[in-house]
Amino acid sequence: MEVPEGKVHARVQDGWVTLSGEVEYDFQRREVERMVRQVRGVTAVTDFITVKPPVSPEKVQAVIEDAFRREAEVDARHISVEVSDDTAKLYGQVHSLHEASAARTAAASAPGVATVESHLVVSP
Repeated sequence: MEVPEGKVHARVQDGWVTLSGEVEYDFQRREVERMVRQVRGVTAVTDFITVKPPVSPEKVQAVIEDAFRREAEVDARHISVEVSDDTAKLYGQVHSLHEASAARTAAASAPGVATVESHLVVSP
């Protein structure tokens, strides 16, 4: 079992261990809690570890493109999306600044996206 270093933190007070942090898989969260419970002197464990699965760029791109199709203010036919790491890049033409803003908002709301680079051109 491998939990990435620095992802989980433990605070101990009077034998009570409080776990916090983030892991990619639930089995990692359960294993950390199991290991801590085996430590001598531990009387209780509170587990605040969150599970945040890795997101593939292809999945993020699909989520953004689906959001464009649902968004009445965005004409998805003229926008392409590229995703790398936590950045979504938007390319293409839109009909207004409002449409460009709606496209940026839809992309920013996709899971795993931290930054949106808009290379959209407004062409009425």
